[in-house]
Amino acid sequence: MPKGNAAKINTLTDRLLDGTHYLALFTTNPKADGSGTEAGYAGYTRRPITFGSPAINGSVAEIKNTNLIEFTTVPSGGSGSIAYCAIMESSSGNTVIYYGPLGATYTLLTGVKPTVPIGSLTITEN
Repeated sequence: MPKGNAAKINTLTDRLLDGTHYLALFTTNPKADGSGTEAGYAGYTRRPITFGSPAINGSVAEIKNTNLIEFTTVPSGGSGSIAYCAIMESSSGNTVIYYGPLGATYTLLTGVKPTVPIGSLTITEN
């Protein structure tokens, strides 16, 4: 049986609007247990996310970030790529709230500063 719109809104509210959550970048699929390979360049740390109020968009509920999410600039000699992200319960540890692939794979070259603009991180409940 599908969820009603109120249940979808409540799920997002309960999971994301109670406390601080963090965006983590991954090179491999983090899966529900957080077992993927998280970005590890020098200076990288998970970044806090601020969410707006959830809303219904068609048949899904969605919530978006209301803050600019900026990671540390990749230092000299840094490299690799990221293809996944996860919403984490804390700045360390493996408690995953939501996870999934990015729209593309992004190369982390020296001088690149991974950034998520306001409103660009969308979490949905079907």
